[in-house]
Amino acid sequence: MDTQTDTKGEKTIQSVDRALAILEVMARHRGEVTLATISEALSLNASTCHHIIKTLMARHYVRPGTARGRYMLGSQLVVLADAVNVKAELPGRAKAVLDALNQITEEAVHLAVLEGGEMITLVKREARHALRVDSGSIGKSRAMHATATGKILLSELPETEIRRITSEHGMQKFTGNTCTDVDALITELEETRERGYSEDREEFQLYVVCLGAAVRDTTGRIIASISVSTPINRATPEHLALVRDEVMDAGRTLSLNVSDSPEA
Repeated sequence: MDTQTDTKGEKTIQSVDRALAILEVMARHRGEVTLATISEALSLNASTCHHIIKTLMARHYVRPGTARGRYMLGSQLVVLADAVNVKAELPGRAKAVLDALNQITEEAVHLAVLEGGEMITLVKREARHALRVDSGSIGKSRAMHATATGKILLSELPETEIRRITSEHGMQKFTGNTCTDVDALITELEETRERGYSEDREEFQLYVVCLGAAVRDTTGRIIASISVSTPINRATPEHLALVRDEVMDAGRTLSLNVSDSPEA
């Protein structure tokens, strides 16, 4: 492995460092850049630069310019930038959607994302009823397998990733209804994908039912989940039908908002 020592005395990967430096040089030039310009800016052998650029081109981080030996930043960087912007702006973009969902259902509402194999609740709206449920708090949680928000976030991950996350973080039994078998969870997640919403029927907390839906980015990838929690005494078929329809509609609406440009 081509390791090196940085200014702090820590080991880094030289080829990765050089690849990132090349992207930074191209970004500073804001347009097409020649191989000679990149090589000179980084004091790197032209052949070494060329090999790294070819690798970046294969992953669509760099694309050919209008003439031989000229290069431009590629489309994959736009995908990464969009993901960063969306995550950072999501709570603000979601405010009106969450407020409306909270007002219509009169129940507790949550917005969550998946980071590093853990679910992070970004926003919570309390129920408008005197009788409220304690359905979790802002911050990290390892209860994805037992919550509607978590199941949505897991639902489009590859089976190998689901197994890795559940193995690493465990499948804690919160109530007698909590699913602690990964094979059964995977089967439920398949059903979640097919019907378009998730369910938590007293799996995270007794006497609390929760339904969740996905928030998607411009590529259709799930980037967040919205859920509504209601105490069991209000979980009539009619009320749950309302919650289901409204949370799915909220997920679609926020997905459209996410697709808008920041200037829109």
